[in-house]
Amino acid sequence: MFNRLLKSAALALAMTTSLTTLAEARELRVSSFEPAQGFYSSKILQPWIDEVNAKLSDKTSLQLYPGSILGAPPAQAELVKAGVADIALVVPTYTPGLFPLTGVVEIPGLVDSGATGANILNTLAENGALDGEYEDYKVIAVFTTPAYRFFMTDAPAETPADLDGLKLRSPSKFGSELFGMVGASGVGIPAPQVYENLERGVVSGAVWVMDAYRTFRLNEVAPNISTTGFMSSPMSILMNKRTYDGLSDADKAVIDEMSGRATAEWIASVVDQTDAEIEAAFREAGEVTFVDPDEAGMAAWAEAFASAPELWVSEQPDTAAAEAALATAHEVAGH
Repeated sequence: MFNRLLKSAALALAMTTSLTTLAEARELRVSSFEPAQGFYSSKILQPWIDEVNAKLSDKTSLQLYPGSILGAPPAQAELVKAGVADIALVVPTYTPGLFPLTGVVEIPGLVDSGATGANILNTLAENGALDGEYEDYKVIAVFTTPAYRFFMTDAPAETPADLDGLKLRSPSKFGSELFGMVGASGVGIPAPQVYENLERGVVSGAVWVMDAYRTFRLNEVAPNISTTGFMSSPMSILMNKRTYDGLSDADKAVIDEMSGRATAEWIASVVDQTDAEIEAAFREAGEVTFVDPDEAGMAAWAEAFASAPELWVSEQPDTAAAEAALATAHEVAGH
């Protein structure tokens, strides 16, 4: 009888310990608007999660929630702020007004590669220029896409005049304003619907990166690529501040180690290498037409968007801060 009581007590203690451990264990939700096989989900977020998980305590782990499971692409920043997601991939320009100075990288000709874009945004972050924009978050990384190319359906965009009167898929509000400078109109189209709209002639082209070109098979409907460096889009990985503050000191140290400039530079290296590899593969296949502007051609594009910096500054809530951010960006980019 006594032995049975001991066994029962031991079992109860084991169950209690197990339940306590389960209660203390914490899964942090990492939100991505891309599907699991998408570039940022599979090449950036999941490898980062795997490395972080290997360093975190046994009671804490990160889990990817891809495919907009937790919310639509424009909602990602708010999902993190509200705690619906603990961490999320965010496109700052999807929510105009929330991250104004981060959008400096949208100015044409400023960013040629992810490495340059990451350098610009991390320099601004390190000198405090972005503090007000990210005060509600723990910033894991700020970075950018490479410079966008023009993907055109019927004829390549060799000069700015070639865009006059056309409708183009635009990446953002400012992108549409830039199109207006050359007589084109911007149309907002979700990524999965770009192929259909190009095929149906709703738009004559799109500005985007090579990974999207491959992923969405745009070569089938937009076989003309101009390598003009139009603009880039800012990107970020943000964490809920309360989630971060609730971690143990050891786990905070892991997150800190896996955040900041070094992480952004790693992301940029993956982005740039992938972009170059995809472009090289399409060039080798010879199934699409590449237009590579010479020095005079690039000068024409630069002239067409010469008023873009002034326009961008004029639209910012703090024009003095915008001018300072733009000056820093030019200095970092070597202009």
